[in-house]
Amino acid sequence: MKLVGCILVAGVLGILAFISPIGWYALTAIIVGVIFRSFWLLKEIHQHIVPVDPYDGVKDAYERYILEREEREKQEQNG
Repeated sequence: MKLVGCILVAGVLGILAFISPIGWYALTAIIVGVIFRSFWLLKEIHQHIVPVDPYDGVKDAYERYILEREEREKQEQNG
């Protein structure tokens, strides 16, 4: 039943696209919606397939910088 409905909607939309600018607007809106939804689904699939790496190099570098800065401050205070 969905197939018949889709065929009828496509037929009406095709006729409207040839007759009036409203059909072009509806056709463009449907195409943009399909493209947007496709990219959204690809993003979700990518998030499920590619695991997040628990290693954060920036965080490690920042922590190392803080430790080195504290050691430098202690050395400057001691003499």
